[in-house]
Amino acid sequence: MGLVFFLGGLSLAVASAVYMTRVSAKADRLRADGVPVTATVSHFYNGWGRNSGPDGLIVTYEYQGGYYQDRIRCGGGTGCQREPPVEMTVWVDPARPQEFVAANGDTDDSAAWLNRWSRIVTGGLFAALGAVTLVVALFGDRLLAWSRARAK
Repeated sequence: MGLVFFLGGLSLAVASAVYMTRVSAKADRLRADGVPVTATVSHFYNGWGRNSGPDGLIVTYEYQGGYYQDRIRCGGGTGCQREPPVEMTVWVDPARPQEFVAANGDTDDSAAWLNRWSRIVTGGLFAALGAVTLVVALFGDRLLAWSRARAK
């Protein structure tokens, strides 16, 4: 059981960190190389409730005759603090127009489940719990004997 917690937690923490790094690099690239387009904010998504996800916005934009729509986070990890604007600028990848970074810094991948600092912390806690469980399971008798010998 300790091994499952350790490997699962480590996997979650590493996967979230890698995903967040890639999303950040994508945002930097699109800010530098993307084509600015005005997007319409058509829906504010309140993240209250079980399994509802974070606060988000639905943005729709037109680029070279195609219409694209996606959900992005708003307000980062703290959620939306006020009503979102009616329009916002997005920088679109000319090679892949469905990929963008919005003026608020979020990308088309920002609403993904792995894109949360809390996943890294949760994964780290599960990995630590698993590591402690493994140490106790593998070396518990020796640690107990050592502790008793020291107490004498």
